[in-house]
Amino acid sequence: QVSFVDLFASSRALDVLMSAFSHEGRHAVSTNGAHLASQEALLSRRWRAASRSIVFSRRTSAFLLLSCSFSALICAIWSCSSAGLTGGRSGLASVQLQACDCGDASSSYPGGCGGDASDSAAIARPPPRVGPSLLAGDLSAIAKEAAWAVRAGADFVHLDIFDGNWVPGAFTFGPMVVKALRKHVPKAFLDVHLCVTKPEQYVEELASAGVDRVTAHIEALKDPAATAAHIHSLGMLAGLALSPQTPVDSKVLELARHFDVVLVMTVPPGFGGQSFMMEVLPKVSQLRAAFPSKALEVDGGVNSETIVLAAAAGASEIVAGTAVFKANRPRRVIREMREHLRQGM
Repeated sequence: QVSFVDLFASSRALDVLMSAFSHEGRHAVSTNGAHLASQEALLSRRWRAASRSIVFSRRTSAFLLLSCSFSALICAIWSCSSAGLTGGRSGLASVQLQACDCGDASSSYPGGCGGDASDSAAIARPPPRVGPSLLAGDLSAIAKEAAWAVRAGADFVHLDIFDGNWVPGAFTFGPMVVKALRKHVPKAFLDVHLCVTKPEQYVEELASAGVDRVTAHIEALKDPAATAAHIHSLGMLAGLALSPQTPVDSKVLELARHFDVVLVMTVPPGFGGQSFMMEVLPKVSQLRAAFPSKALEVDGGVNSETIVLAAAAGASEIVAGTAVFKANRPRRVIREMREHLRQGM
């Protein structure tokens, strides 16, 4: 095959050759007289034809070069589109999370509802994700702390909303603060954890605030399946949270099918800085066995040591508070936690 560089080089060589050829022809005419006039005319015609051919070849080569470059660009764009390399509202996650139709237990949303053990071979495992909890940060500068977490590489920002009733003495902030926060971190994936007595009443306000995912406790919900459907109808993902004392029984397994993520608390909800409860991990393993493709989130007492245990049990997402906000190198901590989750999967 002849490259475009070779083609242009050949064209240049022909130019030189034709010039020399024409010069020699003219010289022959001048030395041999009028007898060679016909040869000069012949040489001139050949020279002009060769020149036109070379110019055409150059123009053709340039056109082909531009055409190939444009084709390569189109192929690259098409390949990226086919691979589904689309970013979500967060721009942080490696994949875009999408809500599924939770009326069907076989839905294949990565990390979403459905996905029981029977279709584990056909459904991809959920992506590993790490989300710092603002409860461990400076609540007087919540916008600054959220932006800091995003810059540190967080996959999502975890927001704990306490109403002071469901957990006596624990009160944080409400939807109005979340809405104000969204303006400061417009691309962050906002993950709200409701620890309130009537979580159903917060759903619409949180949707208006720009929240991406709402997680409510099974212990506080009157109709978990209906709440999940309502959350999905508003364009958000739905999560089901389990307190440490709540067992994973047949009822929980059935309800979990309606939700995109199941949050397993490894500390009693209410306050940060508590110790990790290892006795809760069998619940994570039980849920992973039942839902190979569902996102399973662990929240409470997670650090560089306990995350290994959570990942081994089947967790795909981690909420980390003190371990991230008190770290000297938070970006490295988040990266290492994500890698532990990936290895555990």
